[in-house]
Amino acid sequence: MADKGEKPIIHTLRDALLHFAVKSKKLASPLLEPFGRASEPATVDDDELTALRSKLLRIRATLRDAESLSVTDRSVQLWLAELGDLEHRAEDVLEELEYESRRSAQLEELKLDLLRAAKTGKRRREVGLLFAAAPGRRLRRKIDGIWARYEEVASDRRKLRLRPGDGAPRPAASALVPSSAQPRGCGGLHGRERDAERVAALVRAPPDNGRGYAVVPIVGMAGVGKTALVQCVCNMADVRSHFHMTFWIWVSQEFDVVGVTRKIVEAITRSRPDCDELSTLHELIVEHLAGKRCLIVLDDVWDDNPSHWDCITAPLSCCAAGSTVIVTTRSKKVAKMVNPKVYHLKCLSDDDCWLVCRRRALPNSNTNIKQELVEIGKQISKKCGGLPLAGEAAGSALSNSISWEHWKEVLENGLWAGSEAKNLVLPVLKVSYDHLSSPLKRCFAFCSLFPKGFVFDKDVLVQLWTAQGFVDAEGDCSPEVIANGYFKGLVSRCFFHPSPAQCIGEGKFVMHDLYQELAQFVSGNECKMIQHPYSMKIDESPRHLSFVDEESYSVEEMHLNAFRGHHDLRTFLFIARTEQNQEKMTFRTKIPSELITDFECLRALDLSNTNIMELPKSIGSLIHLRYLALDNTTIKTLPDSICALFHLETIKLNNCSSLTQLPQGIKLLLNLRCLEIPHSNIQMPSGIGELTRLQRLPFFAIGNEPAGCGIEELNELVNLRGHLHITGLNNLDGAKAATANLWNKLGIQKLTLEWSELTNFNKPLCDPQGNAVGGISDRQGPGFSAAKDQVLKCLKPHSDLEELSIKHYNGSFSPTWSGWLPLDRLASIELKDCHNCEELPPLGCLPSLKHILVQSLPRVKLVGPKFYGDVGDIASSSDRRVCNVFPALESLKFRNMKAWEEWCGVKSEHFPNLKYLTIARCSKLKLLPKFTSEPKLRIRHCDLLQMQLCQKYRNMVKHIPAQSEISYTRIMEGDILVLEASCSYSA
Repeated sequence: MADKGEKPIIHTLRDALLHFAVKSKKLASPLLEPFGRASEPATVDDDELTALRSKLLRIRATLRDAESLSVTDRSVQLWLAELGDLEHRAEDVLEELEYESRRSAQLEELKLDLLRAAKTGKRRREVGLLFAAAPGRRLRRKIDGIWARYEEVASDRRKLRLRPGDGAPRPAASALVPSSAQPRGCGGLHGRERDAERVAALVRAPPDNGRGYAVVPIVGMAGVGKTALVQCVCNMADVRSHFHMTFWIWVSQEFDVVGVTRKIVEAITRSRPDCDELSTLHELIVEHLAGKRCLIVLDDVWDDNPSHWDCITAPLSCCAAGSTVIVTTRSKKVAKMVNPKVYHLKCLSDDDCWLVCRRRALPNSNTNIKQELVEIGKQISKKCGGLPLAGEAAGSALSNSISWEHWKEVLENGLWAGSEAKNLVLPVLKVSYDHLSSPLKRCFAFCSLFPKGFVFDKDVLVQLWTAQGFVDAEGDCSPEVIANGYFKGLVSRCFFHPSPAQCIGEGKFVMHDLYQELAQFVSGNECKMIQHPYSMKIDESPRHLSFVDEESYSVEEMHLNAFRGHHDLRTFLFIARTEQNQEKMTFRTKIPSELITDFECLRALDLSNTNIMELPKSIGSLIHLRYLALDNTTIKTLPDSICALFHLETIKLNNCSSLTQLPQGIKLLLNLRCLEIPHSNIQMPSGIGELTRLQRLPFFAIGNEPAGCGIEELNELVNLRGHLHITGLNNLDGAKAATANLWNKLGIQKLTLEWSELTNFNKPLCDPQGNAVGGISDRQGPGFSAAKDQVLKCLKPHSDLEELSIKHYNGSFSPTWSGWLPLDRLASIELKDCHNCEELPPLGCLPSLKHILVQSLPRVKLVGPKFYGDVGDIASSSDRRVCNVFPALESLKFRNMKAWEEWCGVKSEHFPNLKYLTIARCSKLKLLPKFTSEPKLRIRHCDLLQMQLCQKYRNMVKHIPAQSEISYTRIMEGDILVLEASCSYSA
């Protein structure tokens, strides 16, 4: 048994041997290549890799060309599916070869550190297995299989005409029926009376675009009733009498400037022109329309090229003043191109949709049906989501039999289970899909993994699209910028709509149920959504798989072994319909280690809202993984093997309250673009600064230990954007704070600076040797405050910051604030728990500031001119002087200001736009200043102030309530619990 003094020598010798083993392996690997060592893919040479990449590019080009064709031949569709499978296999092998070439260079140092830290032989064996290289023979077999399969598929290429000499693409039969000024069918519009009146008023209004004619764009999703609305407007008596002539042109998909101009000429002259010369066609239009007040309808416009629009409308300037052009379109981009003032046609109410459905189901308006059928019909029409086209389709399905059994069957089986409704609606919607570019088609089809009514987070979708490789590179643009452009394109074409339940700007969107049906239709077998996870069975082999929780919570545990063998799976998601908390886990399951190993091609893995407590160590075998979400789980640690996932771009750990630290080797994930950690108390290892591609890092916790993360690591993270919350600022001096260089993080929109909360003011502080150096009061002298001021000064953000929050700061603001200016775009500021601050910073000079919250500043006694700022002496980035104080402020809140006694110096020109003023728990404040904007007041627990207000308004109170008439409600005001008193006054 070794003596205690010999142990350090043994450990040193062991470390030296390990280091020698690593170095010798690196030096020997080139010599061992001819022998096919498993650590290197030596059996694959550079020429073969180049040939494989070339084949992959050809396959991609063929598939992209095929997307522009109308392929109806089943054998050709199968051929394309096989070609797509080959594309994915080639991608995977190329990535695996790239990964193996990077493994030895990047993982050996981490492996050495972990072996040094290992205390048992079992742990050392685990570390060795974590980073074991892939067998070279397996890669060789995969490549040989790809070549053989490619030759087999290529031999059938003549079956699909994709080469230049094969002829023109076969056009698909249009699902759209040409429109005219005469409405189809009988009966009026239901629920469109106000829309018709508003559009009629716009049509008759004088132009405001600088031209002699007005342009009224009407935009809405497919089937919402744009054409029917315009037909109704054109046939209104006051509209017809307002114009000398009315012309209707159905533009539709195939847009050609000369062709559309010919249609206009044909509508005007009632005969087909015999020429194709644009100038001659324009002369004919001028000849017939000069001096006449005309109403011209361009129905179903798709082209968004401004020069094309200018060519078509050029001759319309000859019309008499008061002429109008109505444009209907599914594209917001087209609508805004013709006129920034767009009329958005929304869906019908459920009651109006039922009237549309009933009219088609019961053509004879005199037919009486039982109330029980009416109730079933209303439930069916509610599923139409307010879309008139869907209401008519539902009516057609119900019209087959006016019986309780048939209507109940339609309700229970789903409206879209029958072919009749699908044939009426989906082809019309698919026209919008057919007009999308190839990347947008893939992105939209991927949305079929989500259930109807799901609230989409734009940023999450962008991350998932990027992880799947749906984003085509465009120059120097980042994938996020391009993918955000894709999303905006889908919003512009009405595939997505802002969620009505969320605030605008939060990035939350919804998709109409019919578009969800369309997504499932076009995705085919590529995507599979399982909505009943406890009866799981998959007949096909999808590439993308999702589990959606049931409407009712279940405690039954899911068994995932049924998915063993799905080696080609690229997406595996658990999806909760609504936001969850840890008290109510949506999914109860276990993740078998063997299952993870089977998913060797996985790009996106979302285990959020499950009851898992740990990830299998085999997660390190998912070398293609780019997206990993573990939100709202009780996971405690991340395995070290996760640091071997070089392609990882997104890690989401929101609401993982049990997680206390990140793995040491996370600095190796150089492709990481998003790291969302759960809370500010997590231990972040050193090396975060090496992740220079990071764009989202909501929390940055400064560590106290030597191995912790220092603020200087922020220096190189210049790509950060969104919200950055920095905690642990207590132990910094100005020099260290300056190393963060926050001023060059131009993408940060919201910044939170938080010092640690000092709760025990009597506890003595100690120096590094453990000697007491005094209490808090000793450290709040001028020197201490000046040091804190210097730290805040050195944390200056960039001048375009939009939101700022400062918490537990114990310095003063006045000498620092002027050094931060200008902040011309700052819209919101919060100052919380700043216990040493005796006065507020001069905020009145900020031209864009809309919201202020001041909470728990117990030393502030006076709010006066210093708060408003000497605006004449403060610089602005636009070199303009601000003419009043707080020019844009709308909401001002003060809470828990125990020492505040006086508010003075408010002038009539101050606070011109203040709408809401909230004051809570300010017990010493006696009077409020007078505001010319007359904001709405909310006063709570301010005894002296409320007494003055009661005296001021006592003549207006007709009834003083008794104690029994007053009720109290517990509510949260920020971080403070208050009781709100309410009562009803009688006359």
